[in-house]
Amino acid sequence: MHEQRSTRIFERITSPSRVIARIGLILVSTDEMGGDAFISIMPKDKVAVFQTRAAYDYREGIFSIRTSFKEVADTLPPVGRLDLLAFSCSSWTVAMGAENVLSQLKEARPGIKYTSPAHAGIAALRQLNARRIALLSPYELALHRLLPPFLSGNGFEITADGTFATSSGTENNELRPEIIFTAAKELVRHNSPDALFMSCTAMPIVAYIDALEREIGIPVISSTQAMAWDALRLSGYDLPIDGFGRLLASPRR
Repeated sequence: MHEQRSTRIFERITSPSRVIARIGLILVSTDEMGGDAFISIMPKDKVAVFQTRAAYDYREGIFSIRTSFKEVADTLPPVGRLDLLAFSCSSWTVAMGAENVLSQLKEARPGIKYTSPAHAGIAALRQLNARRIALLSPYELALHRLLPPFLSGNGFEITADGTFATSSGTENNELRPEIIFTAAKELVRHNSPDALFMSCTAMPIVAYIDALEREIGIPVISSTQAMAWDALRLSGYDLPIDGFGRLLASPRR
């Protein structure tokens, strides 16, 4: 017979997390840039970011999630372990209606805070007192054309707009920085906008925002940068963060 031995039970000693916010970030399946760019902005050891992905279908300006926001949110830390839920897709939010998307996020994880690039972009432009906006996106023309009415409906004047008319969400990730700079400079050259808004979390621009602002002389707002700024603002973190443009370099209010 085997000798029976008792299992030792050790004293549990834990160290609660000292972060000020725990953020759940829902990316779309084709976005290879937005997650890393969002995390790069977060102050180290102050914010924890948990990523998940949503598979989707898109046809003629209509997005549809293959499961539900609740099922996607359920892959994140459980109730009580998240402070904010962020949905990282600008075009989806605009195409499906910003308030509709916000409502779905609230149903998916009730009782916390929420943001998206569309909500955050509007708040960020207002933070900078920008009214006249130059607009750049990578989207196909039909999707891009949804953006000016959305911005105009929120009180902004579009001075010029342009798009790279990419053929897929995946292609957005691979746009070269130099062509983004060239397009941005062309859009602001003769129109005197207060700011440049760059829509799409998958467009690789976050690391270059400071440099682009120096070249064009006005604030640059990108989808991911604005959403990171808004997430920090909603979480109560208001210290300046350098390296990502004027928006984050100034205190949040």
